[in-house]
Amino acid sequence: MVHKMTQIFKIPWAAWYSDKDFTLEFPDSWEVQLFNMKNHKEITSRTEIEHAIKNPIGTPPLNEIAEGKKNAVIVIEDISRPIYAGLITEVVIEQLNNSGIQDENITILFAVGAHRPMNRSDFIKKLGMNIVDRFNIENHCPYENLIFLGNSSRGTPIYLNKTYYNADIKISIGSVIPHPLAGFGGGAKIVLPGICGIQTLESNHQAAVRGIGIGLGFITEMRKDIEEICSKTGLDFSINVITTLKRGIASIFAGHYIDAHRKAIEVAKEVYMTKIPSNQKFDIGLFNLYPEDTELSQATKGLNIFLSTKKLFKRKSALILLTAATEGRGYHSLLAETGCRLYKNWGETILGMTVLKKYLFGIFSPNVNKADVYHFYPKETIFHKNFDNFIIELEKIYGKSPKACIFPSSIQIPVDE
Repeated sequence: MVHKMTQIFKIPWAAWYSDKDFTLEFPDSWEVQLFNMKNHKEITSRTEIEHAIKNPIGTPPLNEIAEGKKNAVIVIEDISRPIYAGLITEVVIEQLNNSGIQDENITILFAVGAHRPMNRSDFIKKLGMNIVDRFNIENHCPYENLIFLGNSSRGTPIYLNKTYYNADIKISIGSVIPHPLAGFGGGAKIVLPGICGIQTLESNHQAAVRGIGIGLGFITEMRKDIEEICSKTGLDFSINVITTLKRGIASIFAGHYIDAHRKAIEVAKEVYMTKIPSNQKFDIGLFNLYPEDTELSQATKGLNIFLSTKKLFKRKSALILLTAATEGRGYHSLLAETGCRLYKNWGETILGMTVLKKYLFGIFSPNVNKADVYHFYPKETIFHKNFDNFIIELEKIYGKSPKACIFPSSIQIPVDE
């Protein structure tokens, strides 16, 4: 018999599709704690955005950079990343127009890396109708329209989007969120992997996939390779956005792709900070993927939080990833498709095998099926589309009164209280 559900917790859900809270219900006998990040008031004022862009770190102002130039490319992260870029892009375009670069000489390029191409609906979500109706907007393709620029000092072959390479001014808009391989997003990462060829992506990712030089929240060897390559490809003006819990703008740092990015990281660590206890142990950890919950292929990022909080969990605790996965399985032509260059089921990786030996692993998502889950995760994975069914199964393993904790966002950075 199932307990009457009396404890209710709301978590953010379905980025870009509903962005409404999802309700998790637990029996009254469970001991459940929600660990929220510090968060930040959302910036909605155009004046504040203009101030950040007009007062860059490490570069001249954008209008000075644009003076006398003929054309520009604005590179923006795709729909798998959290920020709405419309208002920021409007400010950038105004600066370019005021410097003599007209609309027809401005291209907006989406840095999809090895992700799926964006469509018109995605463009409108990211930029707003006004911009979509005014400008030439392109998707990067990692297989075509590339130019070879030699190798990095670490041996990474540099294949770069040719439209970007040929632009007089190169501008980027990206979010600074924790990343398991590059430490943080933002800065030069919009160039690699965002607009590089598949050979470049493969070489840069290979060491990280093997577990070499990775680290959430640190300047990793992978990040250093990215920034060296960016120095060769060029990036004139980098706009770095820290996001709030609900995908709003918490803060902006513009300018040099390293200097402004490092300032953004300092603030990001404060905004995403999540205090965790040092003297508690939990039976069950629930890790929500919002705002990176558009597709199942992104879900492994939920383990970022776990890897930073392992001391909270008993041996054989349950680690449950929660994801809307509104687009289903998702797409990643380097890491996630059958037969692609670096595809591997998570259960066959060193990290996956290590975690599976010590913990029970599960996925909750209403928008995927078992075949989708087993494409990425081993068949020992517990999977349910209905959260009540997860409660029933977990009670069979941990009894009627387990201790559980919820982390409502994939971008949280846990620190000891």
